[in-house]
Amino acid sequence: MPTQPTTGPAYKLCIAVVSACAALNLLALGYLLFTHTRLNCDFMAFWSFPRFAATHPIAQIYDATALQAFQQALYPGFDSFYPYLYAPTMLLPLWWMKAVSYGWAEIIWTVAGIAALAAAAPLAFPRTRWAVLAALLASPAALISASTGETAFFTTALLLTGFGALPTRPALAGIAFGLLTLKPQLGVLIPIFLLVRGEGRAIATASLTALALAGLSCIAFPPGLWLAWVHTLPQYQANYFASTGLNLNIIVTPAANLVALGVAPHIAWAVQTASFALVTVLMAWLARRGPYRLAVAALLTGTFLAQPHAYAYDSVALTAALAFCLPLRPAAWQLALAALIYLAPLMLLSPAWHWFLYAVPEALLLTAITMLALRTPRGANSPA
Repeated sequence: MPTQPTTGPAYKLCIAVVSACAALNLLALGYLLFTHTRLNCDFMAFWSFPRFAATHPIAQIYDATALQAFQQALYPGFDSFYPYLYAPTMLLPLWWMKAVSYGWAEIIWTVAGIAALAAAAPLAFPRTRWAVLAALLASPAALISASTGETAFFTTALLLTGFGALPTRPALAGIAFGLLTLKPQLGVLIPIFLLVRGEGRAIATASLTALALAGLSCIAFPPGLWLAWVHTLPQYQANYFASTGLNLNIIVTPAANLVALGVAPHIAWAVQTASFALVTVLMAWLARRGPYRLAVAALLTGTFLAQPHAYAYDSVALTAALAFCLPLRPAAWQLALAALIYLAPLMLLSPAWHWFLYAVPEALLLTAITMLALRTPRGANSPA
């Protein structure tokens, strides 16, 4: 796979865009720190979950009304909606927070996420690790993740570790993919990718890691907690896009885009299902026939089209997809599309969110990756 040139207009444009976004991120994060903005932040939800579980019957964590009342009592002025939608395993990496103050927990969480991303970058991009890491951290998606205390740094690190290690260290890749089951929607295409490529060792290791996490959760918490999750999840799913109080503008999937436009939920779900089927077939074909790095880029991009619950902060992984697939001498339209994907989270934070459909540039990027794969030799897999 050819690498990005270090001279020329394309390189200078990439430097300019990343530098401008880095400056914006520093200014925005500095403002948030200076003004001590705390209310209605996603990290508050993570910090509240283990506290609630430690002081209430743990199955009530899936009772949105009880959890919201607890959060409102915990944070004066809190008026957001943060139910616990995760499997019981997610409580394991959050449990330490019940013993740490909010401020220190947020610092530890953010630093740990950046450190995980920095450790993963060399595995996937051994030749361009620092450039890619800078682009990841400077991205508008990273700004949203860092300012809200979300999980994107960790999930992107697991994805980069998994796909960076898979060709030579499949056991390590399997562990990373198994840990990604903590937020399983971001790994929805990975089992198909591994099966198509015949990665038996990675599949076995991922399965054992996921089972170990589930077993630990059954030791730490009542096993019946899994039944509570299974029982409540369909209702959460049915109500999610019907709620007018949710920020659909930061959900970047086909179903969310359509509902935000006023399309009936059942039509949006039909389109989402069709999108999943199409992306799965295309990604499976690329996994079997295409160059490895382009197949990975297709999977990272297709993940946001294949499932309904991905957010703007999760799209840090789309920057990694760009780094995997950007050709040596990109055409003007390819540069424009890459810039749009990179800057898109800013659109979602502006009044333009009413008409900006994030799934459209995602679909265009997946199409561009496919076109590139068709004219790239399968063996062109040199490290980035």
